[in-house]
Amino acid sequence: MFVTVSAQIGKGAILVSASSNIGYNNLSPDNSSGYTILNVDLKAGYFVINNLTAGLNLGYSKIDDASVTSIGAFARYYIAGKFFAGAGFTSIKPDGGDSTTEIPIELGFAAFVTENIAIEPSVGYAMGDGYERFGLNIGFSLYFNR
Repeated sequence: MFVTVSAQIGKGAILVSASSNIGYNNLSPDNSSGYTILNVDLKAGYFVINNLTAGLNLGYSKIDDASVTSIGAFARYYIAGKFFAGAGFTSIKPDGGDSTTEIPIELGFAAFVTENIAIEPSVGYAMGDGYERFGLNIGFSLYFNR
């Protein structure tokens, strides 16, 4: 059962979020065959105006025997305090490799189970240096000072 909340998230609220893909991300570099990635992403943001948060994200991914860490900035806009669209800029560093950049975008829904806790399913797409990535994610977010 979901709690009914106001139609906006006010300026000054703080978002703390953790998410992961729930199954399959297909990464196909240079049109080669894809492989499965398991990842965990953390986000922290500040609502600079009503319904718009900006913040930082940190990620870790495991790809076969290799791992990748990432750090970046993001912005997310909420419609009716529940639906959101976001975009960002991320620097990615694979083990033993050179850093690259990625532009991720997401569309999702914040299903509030309490006034301050939401389960957030989303669809994500990212384009990087020589690859594209698409995935389904599920996140859990805390909203402080809402």
